[in-house]
Amino acid sequence: MRNLLKNKPLLIALSAVVLLALLAVLTSKERKLTFIESAIGSVLQPVQAFASRASDSIIDFVETLLNTTDADLENQQLKIHVASLEQNLSEMDALRKENERLKQLLAFAQNTPELSYVTGAVIGRSPGIWFDTFTISVGRLQGVERNMPVVSPAGLLGRVSEVGATWCKVVSLIDSSMNVSVLVDRTRDSGMIRGTLKAGTGADTLELYYLPSESDLLPGDKILTSGIGGLYPKGLNVGEVLTVSRAGESEYNATVRPTVDFKHIEEAMVVVGMPAIEETS
Repeated sequence: MRNLLKNKPLLIALSAVVLLALLAVLTSKERKLTFIESAIGSVLQPVQAFASRASDSIIDFVETLLNTTDADLENQQLKIHVASLEQNLSEMDALRKENERLKQLLAFAQNTPELSYVTGAVIGRSPGIWFDTFTISVGRLQGVERNMPVVSPAGLLGRVSEVGATWCKVVSLIDSSMNVSVLVDRTRDSGMIRGTLKAGTGADTLELYYLPSESDLLPGDKILTSGIGGLYPKGLNVGEVLTVSRAGESEYNATVRPTVDFKHIEEAMVVVGMPAIEETS
């Protein structure tokens, strides 16, 4: 007994059991109470009330905790579901845009049956916002050779400058190293176009020069490849005249906006159906 009295945790546990037993008896179905039960009930009434309130509070707390946990879990699951839907929508939108671009490439190829193409995706580019040089995913194994013209449905992109087995580098029309023989669609006057970008600096405009002084060049005139020299097919879109100025008594100069968006290029077509001509330095 002495050892039992010294074991406080055990005493507390036993007291709790006795107390709960008494409470159970007192709260059992309605019946006539003995004098002792009535006395004990009177003594334990405050304890019973406290225990009842404590029990209700614990139940409310547990229910709130469980409900909060379920709500948090549901909220997290909803967030994951929304993120998944957004990802699916993004992928679907990307596929839709890719499908539209491929349709345009196919339509362009069908409208120029005299030429043969291989199409590649852009896999690299020069630093900066402009695609003055870039790499595409077709090369020697697909029949690509140096100096072959590179086009898109919008118009002339540039020419092949380097070739690997499964890749090639393209110098774009806006690069300062580019010179292309062109003509004015409305007047059929001939001239030359050169790029204005140097090592990623400058603007995405072209300079039209060597245009005869008697030419009736106007802003808005369309510029096409002339086919002179045999390097580029005739009739490809090059750009639209923005401004016109005289470069002396014998010729005009003009600023031309290219028809191709040289900030956004994702696919390109190499013209492999015409012979590549080595340029003389």
